[in-house]
Amino acid sequence: MITAPSTFDEVSEAARDALRGAIDLHAHAGPDPFAERKLDARGLVDDYAAAGLSGFVFKSHEYPTQPLAWALNQEFEASRGIHVTGAIALDHAVGGLNPDALEVALRIGTGVVWMPTFDSAWSRERFGRWNSQQPAMTVFDADGRLLEVCGTLLDLIAEHDATLCTGHLSPEETLAMVMASRERGIRTIVTHATSFFIPMEVQRAAADLGAFVEQCGNSIYREGGIAIRDQMLHEVRELGPEHVVLSTDLGQATNPLPSIGYGYWLQQFLEGGFTGAEVRRMAQENPRAALGG
Repeated sequence: MITAPSTFDEVSEAARDALRGAIDLHAHAGPDPFAERKLDARGLVDDYAAAGLSGFVFKSHEYPTQPLAWALNQEFEASRGIHVTGAIALDHAVGGLNPDALEVALRIGTGVVWMPTFDSAWSRERFGRWNSQQPAMTVFDADGRLLEVCGTLLDLIAEHDATLCTGHLSPEETLAMVMASRERGIRTIVTHATSFFIPMEVQRAAADLGAFVEQCGNSIYREGGIAIRDQMLHEVRELGPEHVVLSTDLGQATNPLPSIGYGYWLQQFLEGGFTGAEVRRMAQENPRAALGG
């Protein structure tokens, strides 16, 4: 396990510099119906704005966050210089692979769509955590092809110029979803690749198709964090920073304050031999491009 500094000032100056203008594509905050969070959504805006971030994607496994994101932007974007992107995860709480729920979310400005997370069959089998009483979901039919509804969902995402994240799908589902998404020209992100056991051959294939591959920092603050950090640094170097986005997946009550956790996450790359320009690309430029900026 890696222990983050107790204060933001203890994060290295180079990492704090890389954080200014960064966009965290994967951040959690309250309210949350099942998990205790480090901060509520307003607190996360304050924390990240003080650290100099230009934005973050507000993720919930249970509800669309765009209404909260809209309200936060109305209140804080002009004065604090930070933009909150709303998102939806297609788990059972929103009806699963539900085109109606997705269309409503997209019509009010949702910018990021996750495929099933906790309710994915692969996620439940691999990690054993979920809240819904409904059966686990797969995006494959009995013949191992994407369900017809997936095409409908992807068409909606393309129509509204949103970004697709693969969620907690299996490696096989992930690659199939990336292929179908990129065929439609959708900006696509392979979600927390290394920590969710997405092998390098799938990461490479996704990158070759024009998808970004996400690496999340929250895993380094758990048991085995040193090993997973070393693996992520190796895989990022092998794939190339031009294909990678560095997010956090932070917000858990037991993890560091997101600004500290993100800064110290970037510090791992700087101390691991990546240049400042490479880290800024993965924390600033690539996330901006992944959101269509």
